[in-house]
Amino acid sequence: MLENFRLNVGKKYARIRFRRKTEPVVRFTDILSRSRRALVIFPESGLDGDSTQLVLKYLSRRFSSGSLLLLIRDDVANTLTTSSMVKTVTYSREEINAWFLPRASLLRKLKTSTFDVVFDLNMALALPSAFICRETNALLRIGFAKESGDEFYNLQVRTTSSSNLPNAYRTLLKCLEMF
Repeated sequence: MLENFRLNVGKKYARIRFRRKTEPVVRFTDILSRSRRALVIFPESGLDGDSTQLVLKYLSRRFSSGSLLLLIRDDVANTLTTSSMVKTVTYSREEINAWFLPRASLLRKLKTSTFDVVFDLNMALALPSAFICRETNALLRIGFAKESGDEFYNLQVRTTSSSNLPNAYRTLLKCLEMF
């Protein structure tokens, strides 16, 4: 119960913080193909190795002419194998405050770069990831369809409720292929 209260306070803060930021009109047909700098936010929970590698391989190939930055929690990072060409930023649980929002130290790590597109790979709402997604000011913020997702993402991929993580990631990649 206390956790739900903290989460709701964090969501309310995010609404207040982002309410004055206007959203530019985005043409999805060509924005992804023109994007050169991408941020990929990995799930806070455990990773499915094969599915994660499939997404990572696709995005590495898609953004080979630009830059790709991975954001992953440090206790989950050891399960991920990345190439040396992909820059990885880790964060700890201490960099998330009591309201499930990223602390200034974590935001500073990401403010050193700008991004054209941000991918949030969390299936359910993870407020730290969603907040970071919106805070980056990326033109395209992609996540899975979830409650309160409209506040943070401008492109949401809907999967069937029975789909598991590998199927959800495959659906995401199929959707990205359209662009």
